[in-house]
Amino acid sequence: MTIVTEQISTIDPTHVRDVMSKVPTSVTVVAGQPELTGERAAMIVGSFVFISLEPCLVGFFVGHESTSWPQLNKATVLGISTLASTQTQFCRKLGKKTADRFDDHFWTQGEFGAPLVTGSVASLECQIETVTRVGDHDFVLARVLGLGMSAKADPLLFHNHSFSGLAVAGKTQRP
Repeated sequence: MTIVTEQISTIDPTHVRDVMSKVPTSVTVVAGQPELTGERAAMIVGSFVFISLEPCLVGFFVGHESTSWPQLNKATVLGISTLASTQTQFCRKLGKKTADRFDDHFWTQGEFGAPLVTGSVASLECQIETVTRVGDHDFVLARVLGLGMSAKADPLLFHNHSFSGLAVAGKTQRP
């Protein structure tokens, strides 16, 4: 067996983004409100993943350049909301640093106190278990405290550098 121990070539980050854009991902919002500051913070992640039933664990990756993560990492409970295909405009608003991200009609408070996006496909309240450095990102492992879903919502997907819904019975649903 041969083990490669050195990098053979440099991979262009733009090319990586283009290739990975062909893999559809859910659009998920991670939000929290640290008790010490009382200021809510939120960020969009495209790397949310279910990990384990017992214990119930989920995870996501955060880029080291994130300006929201340092605040979210201080929250006791995080709200994780997977957006619906009808929430494209909210997603775009949340992506702007200068926007009022916490207009009350977009948010509800979960049973454990975390901010959750109203009308999302799935919502979870979690506590951070571990944060592990992985390349230019951190992997956040979180324990699920509570969760819920909307039976009628179609998930928002990011695919080929744009937002879309799922294809249902041969039709593509566009947000």
